[in-house]
Amino acid sequence: MEVSTELILLIGSFLFFVSMLVGKAGHKFGVPVLLLFLLVGMIFGGDGFGLNFENIQIAQAIGTVCLTIILFSGGLDTKFREIKPVIQPGVVLATLGVFITAIITGIFTWWLSDQVYTGLGVG
Repeated sequence: MEVSTELILLIGSFLFFVSMLVGKAGHKFGVPVLLLFLLVGMIFGGDGFGLNFENIQIAQAIGTVCLTIILFSGGLDTKFREIKPVIQPGVVLATLGVFITAIITGIFTWWLSDQVYTGLGVG
């Protein structure tokens, strides 16, 4: 079967339409929309209706654009007064988490390779 631009647009718009319907229904019942989008993807994917997609570069580009839209939407929907009480603990936990993970990874890499520069991520 030849894949044309029209077929790609038709399938994409159908998936978008189904996702919007599922999202509206999920909002009504209090189910997270992203969870339902994943469900739609699984249903229409290779294990469901057999919609195979094997181009890794295009899949990564589509995923990056979708992640950008999700993060942008989350930022727009977040009220500052809702996150104000948890900003300080969140920043402390995030900073300490990254710092401790970097130190543990560096020590493990140094122990594994027995070279200081490799453990520091320099060489």
